[in-house]
Amino acid sequence: MGNKNIFSKIKKYISKLLDSTLLIVIALLLIFLTMLYVYIRPIDSNIKNDSKEIVAYIDGEKLRFNEVEKRAEETFYIDKNNTIENLGSDTYKKELIKYVVYEDILYRKAKEENIHVTKQEIEDTYCSVEKFITSKFNLDDAEFKNKYADDKNKLVKSMRKSIKAYKYLDEKTRVSDSEARAYYDAHKDKFREGVYRDIFISTVDSSGKKLSKEEIDNAENRANEIYRKLEEGCKFEDLEDEYSEDIEGTIPGGLGDLEMSFTDQKLRNKISTLKVGECIEKPLRSAYGYHIIKRVGTEEEPFDKVKEEIKSMLSYKKQIKLIESLMKEYNVEIKDKYK
Repeated sequence: MGNKNIFSKIKKYISKLLDSTLLIVIALLLIFLTMLYVYIRPIDSNIKNDSKEIVAYIDGEKLRFNEVEKRAEETFYIDKNNTIENLGSDTYKKELIKYVVYEDILYRKAKEENIHVTKQEIEDTYCSVEKFITSKFNLDDAEFKNKYADDKNKLVKSMRKSIKAYKYLDEKTRVSDSEARAYYDAHKDKFREGVYRDIFISTVDSSGKKLSKEEIDNAENRANEIYRKLEEGCKFEDLEDEYSEDIEGTIPGGLGDLEMSFTDQKLRNKISTLKVGECIEKPLRSAYGYHIIKRVGTEEEPFDKVKEEIKSMLSYKKQIKLIESLMKEYNVEIKDKYK
């Protein structure tokens, strides 16, 4: 499973627990390196570390490797019985160092701007992370405390710093509906999608069960015969009316559920690149049957459908700019081998 899918599932899970977008962000960040460790730990490490080695400078102050390790252990990114050195992944070490540096400069700025963290924010974040970890790794409360958080006060103290840092980040990079709308209006060409029609020959029964091999072969032959008639000049609409087993012939832009049935990226690419009036070059097989697809038009995606996607994208751009600005403001220098 790719990291993208992993973190997407984490976000959906935590979103059910919290109403605050900020707390979702913080909880995700507190979980991130734990999950990174779990999924990349088999990789061998080529970076050998002296625990007192300087890995970065922040505003002239030295950040040593053992301080980074201590920071990781404080916030249970790793099992408290492990150390960074035996995690066995250069990627993990580099990401952890960057994380500690970024959090540090965000925290410094948050203090300067008097960002306040409430007890409720800390408790909610702690409970959410605990619930996720115990569920993900099938731990009971006692096992969680023994393995990750035997000293809650110490953990909460560390979490307070994280929450303050990312509360500042959230305030500075939040995107309003009006900002998202302005971007949408200025880039409408990016939010257009095709409208398609589909001649569908099913390879499953009414309950969704796969048909026999003989029946599937017959379905393929029927699809090929229909396509041959299309090539001979028969109208797509007439063939659709006569042969399609699809209840609803119109496929909304993006192909809706149909797109999800295609596991082959090449098939999706073929459909998405069709011009208005064009058909696919041959019947396509999905998990549900054979499809002969024609693009019949283009429509604009409504703002409400893409609003959150736009806000996430714009917020991410703001975050990059903010971090770059703070890196310069605090004269951050990360050693080359950890970049």
